[in-house]
Amino acid sequence: VATVLLPLFPAHVLPPMEVIMISRIDALPHQNFSWVEPYLESPWVQVLGSIAPAFPPPGVDTMDSQEWRHFAAAIVIGAAALAGIGLLAAIAVLVKSCCSCGRRSQARPSTKPLICTASLTMLLAILGMLFYLALGSKGASSASNEFASITKDVKSAQTQGLALGVLGTTISATLNATIPKCPQAYQAELRKVQEPIESYRSTVSDFNHAMEKLPRQLQNVTDLFEVVSETGVFSLSFPLVLSAFCVLAIVFIVCATRGARSSGSCSNVCIRLMGPLLFAPAILVVTGFTAAEFGVGMATASFCKDVDVNALTYIKRYADNTTYEVSQYYINGTGLNPFLDDLQTAQAKLNEISALFDAFGPIIGQECNSPVAVDTLEKSLIATNAPILTVDQLLDAKNIYPYYKTAVHDNACKTLISGVAWLVVFQLVVGLLCLPCLTTMADSFFARWTFWHSSPAARGLIFQELSV
Repeated sequence: VATVLLPLFPAHVLPPMEVIMISRIDALPHQNFSWVEPYLESPWVQVLGSIAPAFPPPGVDTMDSQEWRHFAAAIVIGAAALAGIGLLAAIAVLVKSCCSCGRRSQARPSTKPLICTASLTMLLAILGMLFYLALGSKGASSASNEFASITKDVKSAQTQGLALGVLGTTISATLNATIPKCPQAYQAELRKVQEPIESYRSTVSDFNHAMEKLPRQLQNVTDLFEVVSETGVFSLSFPLVLSAFCVLAIVFIVCATRGARSSGSCSNVCIRLMGPLLFAPAILVVTGFTAAEFGVGMATASFCKDVDVNALTYIKRYADNTTYEVSQYYINGTGLNPFLDDLQTAQAKLNEISALFDAFGPIIGQECNSPVAVDTLEKSLIATNAPILTVDQLLDAKNIYPYYKTAVHDNACKTLISGVAWLVVFQLVVGLLCLPCLTTMADSFFARWTFWHSSPAARGLIFQELSV
């Protein structure tokens, strides 16, 4: 039609039209693209992942259920072994609190070993919290920020898609209102323009429909990392805070007894009572938290050892087909991207509409006596250029993939796991080694202090100090 009608009108009569072009990588099935980068395991992922079995796929039948039971059993056994060590440490503290045994010396007991051990324990507790804040909490917070950024870009793409839909409606309504005003000889030809317009509107509608769920799904992931970042600082650091409180309680009693030059009888009873009432429960609490964190760390490290494949496996199992295709395109660089395919189709239809408008624009303006409609159609067609270019840039893999890599590869599977792993190590050393040793040393110290204070040598030394 354009070939026949274009020579009938002078070139200066035709309204200038901008051909809409977008840059896009052609997505071919089973083709790896340059943006995909392999995940490099961190040392802690290698250590924890070597302990845990391979992360199982989502269960759909009996065999998968057995894999999950085997995986869960391995995680529970690892956590239970750690819990058993803590239980033995708590029992040792209880036994020491109930039994008074040990060598009695006439020499005055020194507080230096006790104070040095307490200082070391406090230092390790503070270092553990700082390590977790610098790694674990920062990793969760950074991952949350990355997902928030990608959610913002997807919402912007969704807004641009809605704008394309509105422009398509305007173009369709304007043409439909103009056709009846045209001579009968031209109406049949003008109705041929309706087909690509309605095809464009259908494509944009499919795009917008597919985009509806995506921002909400990404927002759910963002909220999850925000919860981990905000609450994890307080909940995961609680064992170290509790251990530090126990250390401060021991140091306070020692300093009060030493400074008041008392016999230590009340302090001895207080320390013995604190064994079953504070120290042993604190060790059990630290053990419970540490065992749970160790189990979660093993499971997460197992997932992260092959994070891209595992993520796509679970997305395919629990998400819709469009979400899986989009995830596969961005994460693995394979398959087709339905969003960009719709965008490319919409671009082709707009270019077709533009070419037809180049031919029929003069007819609408002159024969149909509708110059306002020509202006509206022209402006609407040109206005579609910016949203399509914006959506193409926002959904381009070079824009989306860095968010995923930073959030998942770098933050969740490296920084966050490293922070949790270091927290487990410090809690083991502080809560299951240093704290039991410190409570045992405090119990022995006050027993020896009481014995020494009641000896003649001590009474003479105390009298000399008081005289001075």
